[in-house]
Amino acid sequence: MSEQQVLRQDRLYWIDAIRSFACLCVITTHAPIPNCGSGEKIIAITNYFSVAGASVLFFMISGALVLFKEKSFVPFIKVRLSRIALPMLIWTLISLAIDYAQHEITGLTILKRISMIPFAPQVGTYWFIYVVFGIYLLTPFLSSWLSKASKRDVEIYLSIWAFTLFLPYLRIVLPQIDAITAMSSGYLYSFYGYLGFAILGFYLRKWCNFNELKKWHVALVIFIVLLPAVLYSMPIIPHSAIQNRMSINIVALSVCYFLIIKHMKLSAKASSFFYDFAQHSFGIYLVHILVMRKVLWPLLTPLEIPYFIQIPLIIFLTVGISYAIVHLISKLPFSKYIVGL
Repeated sequence: MSEQQVLRQDRLYWIDAIRSFACLCVITTHAPIPNCGSGEKIIAITNYFSVAGASVLFFMISGALVLFKEKSFVPFIKVRLSRIALPMLIWTLISLAIDYAQHEITGLTILKRISMIPFAPQVGTYWFIYVVFGIYLLTPFLSSWLSKASKRDVEIYLSIWAFTLFLPYLRIVLPQIDAITAMSSGYLYSFYGYLGFAILGFYLRKWCNFNELKKWHVALVIFIVLLPAVLYSMPIIPHSAIQNRMSINIVALSVCYFLIIKHMKLSAKASSFFYDFAQHSFGIYLVHILVMRKVLWPLLTPLEIPYFIQIPLIIFLTVGISYAIVHLISKLPFSKYIVGL
């Protein structure tokens, strides 16, 4: 049996499909040109559905993959540093160089920002990499616990974490909650965060398998999909709460995305497509913001295209150009250190 055949048998192509979908959602979230176009309600609805499929799903995928087997700390972190941290460093430097060339920052500012790279993202959209690497630092310890934990043990953790997902709404009537949750001594502090998504992804992979579609499954999905219509119609609820990644409704929608794609029947052709796109997805994530904001936005801003046309157009062009760039770079030696392939 060839190596390629073994790969096809062992690979989880539904993970590739989720990663591909999440990559498109990231681009969708960033696509609208600020204050350029008409149809602001379109942006609100688009952001709602894309936020739940963007970085949130990537955290869940990470948990589904890296938490599933025990890891040794040093080898695991060494691989992740070379595949994630180094490409991010390279593209951060490229971004800073472009800003300098366009006279947006000074040489002194570049030096200051480079010195801050180990501590905070210097390209705003790269915040995700810092969070996911923090999860990776905990992975060897979490994977050891999860390999022995029962389903009930994990459900207890997720139940406590789920309680914190109501905080964006509780803050509407109890604004003092912000001060409480910001305290390192608060009892919710250890549970409120993106780590929960990784453990949720592990849980959904290991224990959530729908052998047959039931009526309540369909009803639940319909309710979650229609939920924003109810939430947006309530003036008391700010959009920031509805679209908060750590809100219960966004998490519920991300679970729907995860499980629906997980249980899709993928043809060999579809599996091959998602495999290829998923292989390029991290590079696309690194490149897309430069393509979008340095090339497409300046070209399209003067046109003042309505958002219902502007958003799909920018998504299509960004994906195509970014994929082409990453694919060309993948032909170079040491491309894994540049685009993570």
